[in-house]
Amino acid sequence: MRCLIIHNPASGPRSDEIFDFARALSQAGDEVAMRFIGDGMEPEYAAADVREFDRVVVSGGDGTVSNVLDCIRDSHVPTLVFPSGTANLFFNNIGNAPEPAALAKACREGRTKRVDMGELFWKAEDGSVQRHGFIIIAGTGFDADIMHKAEPNKGDMGEIAYFLSALATPAPTVAHFTIEHDGKVDELDGIGCMVGNTSFIQNDINLFPDCRMDDGMIDIAVIQPAKTVELLPTLIAGVLDPAGKGLGRPQFTLFQAKEARITCEPSLGMEFDGELIHNNTGVFGARVLPQCLDLIVDDFAKL
Repeated sequence: MRCLIIHNPASGPRSDEIFDFARALSQAGDEVAMRFIGDGMEPEYAAADVREFDRVVVSGGDGTVSNVLDCIRDSHVPTLVFPSGTANLFFNNIGNAPEPAALAKACREGRTKRVDMGELFWKAEDGSVQRHGFIIIAGTGFDADIMHKAEPNKGDMGEIAYFLSALATPAPTVAHFTIEHDGKVDELDGIGCMVGNTSFIQNDINLFPDCRMDDGMIDIAVIQPAKTVELLPTLIAGVLDPAGKGLGRPQFTLFQAKEARITCEPSLGMEFDGELIHNNTGVFGARVLPQCLDLIVDDFAKL
């Protein structure tokens, strides 16, 4: 078996566990190549010959995983996500057993599930249109503000940095959103608009109750105007009803679509999969890229 491991050594607290994984995976006759992305090696270069391998392993945080999967989409090489980052939300949405030996076993068996990605477009301040694939959530407003404030501390503090940054934003800015989705138009005010490819965030709370990463749809949520403390009903609903099937998601207006164009006035900043976009104008689009990834799964997977 030929296996390519693409690893970000600066990804997070579990970074060194990729070497335990590599030892557990390797058998006589195998070829295991490791490429370390960062200064001097971009994801595009590391993944350029991915079709020449039997398996590819992407090791890092959600930002790293998003960048690499965007490079290898539609290659249909069986792909294992290894959780080396801070939150590892995409890995948690897959649901595989997290131990290196268990992941090595799943990698060798190579059982896969074909899933979607999202694709984000945004208009930059210079007028150009930029794009990037996303695997979890892209958004503008409250969530982008949380990501921005958590950025300096997430390496040292982990997931708690996100909660502290939310508390540091007691009165989020309200904006007007125009959402054009699959031939329909909705206009509403809110403190944020999120577009999701996956649904589970921290503590297994399902942010978009009807979202699946294999349903050929993106999920859109607008957070109604509120102060941070006024979002407690939604937080409590998430804790008491993680699946979202009973209490739903109070203060969220939810849509599903294959494609959407969203205008935010005023512009509130943007992020995708925890990566900040600084030079946007508040106009962005999103669409589903159906069945473009072949993810390796085990018996514990949620897929």
